[in-house]
Amino acid sequence: MELPDISQPAIVITVDPDADRRSWQQLLLGMEEEGIPFVLHRVERGNGDTSPVTLAHQAASASPLAVGVAVGARELVVHDPHLPADGPLFVLEDYPRLAAEEIRRLGCNAARLVKGLPFKFTV
Repeated sequence: MELPDISQPAIVITVDPDADRRSWQQLLLGMEEEGIPFVLHRVERGNGDTSPVTLAHQAASASPLAVGVAVGARELVVHDPHLPADGPLFVLEDYPRLAAEEIRRLGCNAARLVKGLPFKFTV
């Protein structure tokens, strides 16, 4: 999958079309809380490997801030382009069943990765 050229400093977030926005909205609020901008990119089916881990690594590689997030139908993944493609930093599985605070903290931690601050918690 080819991500568009991102010129403004932002975390790149890829979004699976099957992901329910109400389930992951708190992720965005966590990034906003930390003051880090983001851009959303909808994933189209049939464009290569669409696993959340792969998409998060591609998003991190495309991000001027070197942090990428993938929102899958059941997983949230945070990646850094310096990590192995199959070794993301954080993975929240079955996130639609998790508390909103956990999803929001993941967004905060993605933003804190950009800022070089300690994480609020470990996932």
